[in-house]
Amino acid sequence: MEAISRVIRIQLPNYLRTLPIPSTFGGFLKLSGSEWVQLVPFVVTTSVVVYLVISAIVPSKPKKEEEWVNKTHQKEKEKVADAFQIEDLGDKTVCCRCWKSKKVCVDTF
Repeated sequence: MEAISRVIRIQLPNYLRTLPIPSTFGGFLKLSGSEWVQLVPFVVTTSVVVYLVISAIVPSKPKKEEEWVNKTHQKEKEKVADAFQIEDLGDKTVCCRCWKSKKVCVDTF
């Protein structure tokens, strides 16, 4: 436990003091290559911690059983399509397939 305490109380503040963090956004443009290399571990660690905290706070989208709407009707076919003879339909016909209720309705007006 003393090792963890030493890291948090002594080593971490000393490490943060040595980081070349500029006081303005324009200061980032003036950093040299070696200073950017010094910042990489800090930026990566901070990004991972922020990601883990946000992913723990924000609930993930529940997984659906399947993403397909058609779960039962003619599953053996690659493409589900019905053909009608135009002569059999009449003047005005409405065709509807409701995948959820498993009904196919054809209404002629």
